[in-house]
Amino acid sequence: MVKYARCNAILSLALDASGEGCRYMSKDDTEDGVVEDMTKHMGAVHQVDAGELVANIRACTKTTRK
Repeated sequence: MVKYARCNAILSLALDASGEGCRYMSKDDTEDGVVEDMTKHMGAVHQVDAGELVANIRACTKTTRK
């Protein structure tokens, strides 16, 4: 099983570098891996301190088959 979260599910109005709605998707085998990757993405691309959004990231994390 693969865990994933979409940036636009957490930050609904976030834009990517080209000004379009952010479609970044973090994937990992563990929920902690998804949280770590999404936290890095939010800081680097959106200049958001995602430390306060960990619960939201976890709530938006879904599971799918590989």
